[in-house]
Amino acid sequence: MILLPIYAKVYSEPTAFNVALGYSYDALVHGPCSFDAALTWKNLMERVGQGIYMGEGLLLPHTRVPGLIQPLMAFVVCPQGFTGIEIRGGGVAQFMCTLLSPAESAMAHTQVIADMAKKLLDSQWKSVALSAKNEEDLRALF
Repeated sequence: MILLPIYAKVYSEPTAFNVALGYSYDALVHGPCSFDAALTWKNLMERVGQGIYMGEGLLLPHTRVPGLIQPLMAFVVCPQGFTGIEIRGGGVAQFMCTLLSPAESAMAHTQVIADMAKKLLDSQWKSVALSAKNEEDLRALF
């Protein structure tokens, strides 16, 4: 399953994690599927509190959403790194994938996460993503 981002953004300057997450989440709320935005935000924040750094520079704030008819994803690149979030081992987070998945389908959730991991383990894909100049360039990678 290849999931296209509902929202893609390239930040040219260091950007606060909470700002990037807020814009990403807002885009998903206003995307093609309706869901309980307040409850989903609460669940997403709980997940953020548990840790969302997945390695390879990726932050993956995600949660499963009851009744959601399809996964929704926002993908953001910040080559200079997101600020305001601690990464164990002093790593720098340069990518953020905000993912909402149907609670009723563990498979959809797992497939999207696996696809993102595969992309970020590909050094060429990662390099092209980090050099994206705009949102169109970034979307083209999906």
